[in-house]
Amino acid sequence: MSARTRVPAMRRAAIAALALALGGCAWWPWSSSRPKLPDPPPITAPASASLAWSVSLGTGGVNFQPVLAGDSLWAAARDGTVARIDPASGALRWRVKLEQPLIAGVGSDGETVVVAGRDGSLIALDGSGNRRWSVTAGAEIVTVPSVALGLAIVRTSDNRVSAFELDSGKRRWTFHRQSPPLVLRQTSGIAIDASSAYVGLPGGRLVALTLDSGALRWEAAVSTPRGANEIERIADVVGMPLVGGREVCAASFQGRIGCFEAVSGRTLWARELSSPSGFDMDAELVVAPDDRGNVQAFSRRGASVWKQDGLNRRELSAPLLLPRFVVIGDHTGLVHALQREDGRVAARLTTDGSRIVSAPVAAAGLAVVQTSGGGLYAFRID
Repeated sequence: MSARTRVPAMRRAAIAALALALGGCAWWPWSSSRPKLPDPPPITAPASASLAWSVSLGTGGVNFQPVLAGDSLWAAARDGTVARIDPASGALRWRVKLEQPLIAGVGSDGETVVVAGRDGSLIALDGSGNRRWSVTAGAEIVTVPSVALGLAIVRTSDNRVSAFELDSGKRRWTFHRQSPPLVLRQTSGIAIDASSAYVGLPGGRLVALTLDSGALRWEAAVSTPRGANEIERIADVVGMPLVGGREVCAASFQGRIGCFEAVSGRTLWARELSSPSGFDMDAELVVAPDDRGNVQAFSRRGASVWKQDGLNRRELSAPLLLPRFVVIGDHTGLVHALQREDGRVAARLTTDGSRIVSAPVAAAGLAVVQTSGGGLYAFRID
């Protein structure tokens, strides 16, 4: 993509970032002149697809997506609602309403669920929905809490990464990096393995931090900011870094997608790709949308496998890789299922018509999406 064609999208992203930083209210000057969205591509490899269940939660959006942990699906909404759901049936095991609105949620290890308050607080509930603790993170929380191995880890708007102990809420460590002038606001997360936390940062950096102290193990460049102004130089890591075997992979906006050695940070491969939302991977494929709406699949060594170009301008979520399909949502609330071997469209499903920002989640053989309008929808795709 040339710099000339890239600038309008970058301006929209920057204005959206600034608007969200100022409280989530925005006037979109380009909305009235947007070209008509083309019809979605035809279904050329039909699969059986149906709605298994749905649950109404409350409005969500950036930094709100369900998570499967233990035997439950956990989800939250902006109004402070937190819910534990049976993933097979959609039955509510419990639902609580916190006294403050949320800016991010939800992380869980199957026993403790952690959400982020709009006031900068981090709130932990036990498996029955009772509050365990609440602490102040020190700034606005900008990532979904990552919860594992006795820790809850978040990044805040001042570009600090902090780890809190799950049993008490005590801050164990903090890691700090200076933030660039402009950053994106999008769903992101922190990957955790047995010894490290892998954090994508503004400016295209990926860092590996030790879980016990937060010390820097290594730092790698997913992408390098370039351009004549700060908008053109936005190159933030988007979505969640993913760990697979001895590799950790990450994607960036206006940059690259690539994989690195988990031990050393050495680059194994990288491809030019500007991702607005993130990616998914398994033992065979890495799949990501680009900022034009193309869905691209790569082998685990970085070779191109296929490209689906029929979803242009649909502002796609990060994808979900299933054994036979790739599932991805768009800004009109449609869920698209693509064949994983060649990217052909296999099914298309509707939700409430509101934007799907976050990646679908696999649970009990279903693909579950959370819409910005407040719905959880679980689909069966065979």
